[in-house]
Amino acid sequence: MNAKHPTPDSFRVSDLFFYPWSAVVWSGGLVWMAFLVAVSLPVTIVLPFERFQTLWPMPQIGWTLWLTFSRVRVVHDPRYRPRAGVMFMQNHVSVYDGYIACHAIRVPLSGLENETHLKLPGYGWMMRLANAVPVGKGQGRFVRIAEQIRERVSRGISVLTFPEGHRTSDGKVQPFKRGVFQIARDAGIPVVPLAVRGMFEVLPKGRFLVRPGNVQIYMGPEIATAGLSDAQLDRLADRVRTIITDWVEHGRMCEGAVFEPGPRDADDPAVA
Repeated sequence: MNAKHPTPDSFRVSDLFFYPWSAVVWSGGLVWMAFLVAVSLPVTIVLPFERFQTLWPMPQIGWTLWLTFSRVRVVHDPRYRPRAGVMFMQNHVSVYDGYIACHAIRVPLSGLENETHLKLPGYGWMMRLANAVPVGKGQGRFVRIAEQIRERVSRGISVLTFPEGHRTSDGKVQPFKRGVFQIARDAGIPVVPLAVRGMFEVLPKGRFLVRPGNVQIYMGPEIATAGLSDAQLDRLADRVRTIITDWVEHGRMCEGAVFEPGPRDADDPAVA
């Protein structure tokens, strides 16, 4: 079944109900998140957040998806192994992408976050609680981010990233930025494709209205990054994007070899 991508301003009779209900979804989600953070904070006094994160509040954050009246299904690739210390690569569709990740992932999790956002009252506190990795600007930032990720991995924490950088405006998977793959390689951790199909119909970028839909989440196979050259990273990024696109647009799981890096290019500076 091919995914359909209605425009955000299209109207349906059922929207007469879902417009007011959308206000409940938005406000209810924010209130629920604030409650989960308030309950979690006292626990961190005696227990590191990652020690109880997969019991509370990650699954409960995922409950917010049910407010949309959507069917949500998680499909695991036969080669997927739920273990900590990986970098999840998720296609970026909606402001609800974080809820989707919390629903699907069952290992301690952090995310990359603009370092200025971590200074915001409320939101910044929540992201710091969740061990967010600050993303700054300037020379050497990839090295600093990789160091922070290695520290998270040493505590059994995985990292969520959105290699497109921005939410899609048409439902299609956008080109991937190479930087997150370089960071994964430099941090010495594998990547896992996390493909979300159907969320564009529920809540696309720029729309307040939340419509019910059929959301299918695919947890792909783990792919090693250690020792890859810069040229091989480009091929890896293309391969991960293909895996995610196949699921988003066709509902097709990854088949065959996950990633064959091939020989190092002769003009690659990493060649000895």
